[in-house]
Amino acid sequence: MSEATLKAYNFIDSLPPGSIVIMGGSGVFAFDLESSAAMIAAIKHMARKGLRLVALPLGTEAVQFQKYCIDTARVDEKYGGPWKYGVDYAVLPYIPGGSAAVVSFLTDVHALVSTDVMGNPISKLPIFEDLHDYRDIALWTCPHWGFWIVRYVTGERGIPMIGFAQAAAYALYSVYMMIYPDKVWLTNGFLGGAQYEKLVGIKGLGHAAMDSYSLISIFVVFFVILGNLRLLSSIKEEEEVIE
Repeated sequence: MSEATLKAYNFIDSLPPGSIVIMGGSGVFAFDLESSAAMIAAIKHMARKGLRLVALPLGTEAVQFQKYCIDTARVDEKYGGPWKYGVDYAVLPYIPGGSAAVVSFLTDVHALVSTDVMGNPISKLPIFEDLHDYRDIALWTCPHWGFWIVRYVTGERGIPMIGFAQAAAYALYSVYMMIYPDKVWLTNGFLGGAQYEKLVGIKGLGHAAMDSYSLISIFVVFFVILGNLRLLSSIKEEEEVIE
């Protein structure tokens, strides 16, 4: 079990019911299916703890990706979950601007965006009665990493952050866990997803991927051994022919 994954889980577990979490960042299915394993497990965890979630899509595909994470977690009341849309969670529309959008969101949510992704005025959604600026945010989660997010969210505003990084990006971004040791935590690809799933008590995409990796690894070792045996057999046959 990764220490970073455990710390991320423990931090979410320590938040009081009603705390608002932002799922803010980009999101591309081609790259971030790996990141979604831990994000989905974390959303299940948040729902169980009575936390609230606002999805802030900062990339063109992020609306679909973040909605996929929420839907797959099966936390909405239509799936028998504890969350009700507009009360416990909401999805905003794609907001362009990158770092400028993040700064504006942290400064004044209602000045930046007026409707959710379905066109409902956020002034009519109960969750936004308690979300006005950075002071109302207990945690920022990022299913697709961005340097500028941690700089403005954690560096300037001091908001704790959990990043669900791809395995290839984990080593590059893990330096931020050293810069902000009590504020930033990262999970590591499918492995981090499987670890978070274990903590939550579910088996999802992370477990499926790691089981597949383990099975493939066994076959790789088997074929390496088989190839070496065949090579040794061929060498022996050649020696016998020479003699």
